[in-house]
Amino acid sequence: MIQLNQVGIGYQKEILRTNDIFLESGKVYALVGRNGIGKSTFIQTIIGQQIVLSGDILIDQRSISTFSSKELSETIALVETRFEGVEYLTVKDYLALGRAPFTDAYGRMTSVDWEIVQKTAADLSIGHLLEKNTDCISDGERQLCAVGRAFVQETPIILLDEPTAFLDYINRNKLLEILVALASKKNKCIILSTHDIDLCLDQAVPLLLASSGKIELFSSLSKDEILNAMY
Repeated sequence: MIQLNQVGIGYQKEILRTNDIFLESGKVYALVGRNGIGKSTFIQTIIGQQIVLSGDILIDQRSISTFSSKELSETIALVETRFEGVEYLTVKDYLALGRAPFTDAYGRMTSVDWEIVQKTAADLSIGHLLEKNTDCISDGERQLCAVGRAFVQETPIILLDEPTAFLDYINRNKLLEILVALASKKNKCIILSTHDIDLCLDQAVPLLLASSGKIELFSSLSKDEILNAMY
């Protein structure tokens, strides 16, 4: 699905480099590392907001440098760190924003589009929130809505930039469980930037470990090994 070939990551100067890494569909990968190491820059590079300094990123054996903006929006969805909610915007209409790459010039939704919204809400157990305004629900519920918008976008790849940063333990655990289940069920490749090492180990999530100027993929590491590499 995603192939990283000796990718140099940074702005004018390289701050991280990957070795040759292949990320499969149907799995969640946890991107872990210290604050400021470059995890967000890595995510921005994959979605095309930041240029690749060297090497290449391939999606289904095609370089991302050849994707148009529309093609990228149909291939990769991004979930930001925190969704604050918008006054008078219902959860249903917020989820519908995920269909924007596929609607016509007037943004009109078809019955199929609305079916996708309803099905996604059911998958995430947020159907009871559809008519509520997004600024009137809890932080945990809003983050589930943000994940829902990404799934409504129906992209094969979903990137999440520290979506659990402002959630309590129960909601962090719930969100990770949902992501692991839906990645497998819907054959998505999901990359989750997180500091929740214990939760990722509990769920046996493969790790993309950013440390000492490089990103490496590990199928299993102990917590002590992770912390020793990071610090």
